[in-house]
Amino acid sequence: MRSRKDQTKTELVVNTLREGILHGQFPNGNLPSKLELAEHFKVSHRTIDCALKLLRTEGLIRGVRGTGIFINQKMSDVSNLTHRLILMVLPKDTFHESEPYSSLRAEVFRNGLFPINLSLLSGPEEETTLFERASLTQLLRSPIRGVVYSGRSYWRAPFLDSWKNLRSVGLVHFDAEGEAPGSTVLIDFESGGYKMARHMIERGCKKLLVFYGRIGADVPKSEEYWKRHPSRCLLRGAARAAAEAGIRPPELFYQSETTVPSLIEPEEFRHVKAYDGILCGSDGLAYSVIKIAEQSGMKVPEDLMVSGVLNTVWSSLFDYQISTIDQNPAEMSRHVVRILEEGGRQNVMIVPDLILRNSTER
Repeated sequence: MRSRKDQTKTELVVNTLREGILHGQFPNGNLPSKLELAEHFKVSHRTIDCALKLLRTEGLIRGVRGTGIFINQKMSDVSNLTHRLILMVLPKDTFHESEPYSSLRAEVFRNGLFPINLSLLSGPEEETTLFERASLTQLLRSPIRGVVYSGRSYWRAPFLDSWKNLRSVGLVHFDAEGEAPGSTVLIDFESGGYKMARHMIERGCKKLLVFYGRIGADVPKSEEYWKRHPSRCLLRGAARAAAEAGIRPPELFYQSETTVPSLIEPEEFRHVKAYDGILCGSDGLAYSVIKIAEQSGMKVPEDLMVSGVLNTVWSSLFDYQISTIDQNPAEMSRHVVRILEEGGRQNVMIVPDLILRNSTER
């Protein structure tokens, strides 16, 4: 165990070197050798080793055996730190979208950028506290690199409409009327619906249903909004697959407004069970369909195939292994970081992969 004296010396070395790295005092990109550092600070080699270990843990340096101690260049200039901040505005109920944000954080760090998470936009604007709105405004006024936000329910709190000069990227689905205020990286739900429906049809399904969660009475009513709503996109994709296979077109069914999200009323299931392939609008809804189907004596996937969307924990963490349309989080994250680096308005549509599990494998 290090003595108290050594700990104090270690802290002195760490703080001095950290300040030098962050203020660009090592322009050649590497630190002096361990021997030179020990002589300069008049400390032992053991103290230098402890200090360098802490700096490596902070991501400021990396050592190459036999070559030297190198500074991670993207971390070396604190004067540009603010411009490397990425504001990540997450819904308060991030359960649905934890995976893309997890991948995005990792990609942001790999590129020498720094994410700041802010949980907002879960529902109507009045649900956002005054403190949260003030914090958001203060951050948006700072010279940050950009904003990444969930496009889900954006119409409820269009916080970027007054900040269209900022670099911003909306993720997964831009849920609002009109165009996004900046760039987007979205999931092509129509392609996902086509691929999943085709998979089910190839395994014997002949009666398909797109089953979507409840839609609040306050959602926008325009045709422009509904044309790109995920439910309609899934339906168009499934309809194309059905037409190619020569079977009847799929139907679209929404949960009742009085239904608890991701739970199914008995009356709703009586409608749903008339089909042999169900493309659900979320993994949670797919989980509930499978659960009530098995309680009713139906077998999944023998009697009924079920799929979800977004590859969340509902699709694999609990009792059932559910096929789902992926979010392709790694690909999404790479596009986001590239757009924030390049600037300009860009709109990327990702054709999602299928994650195939037991719920659709006969």
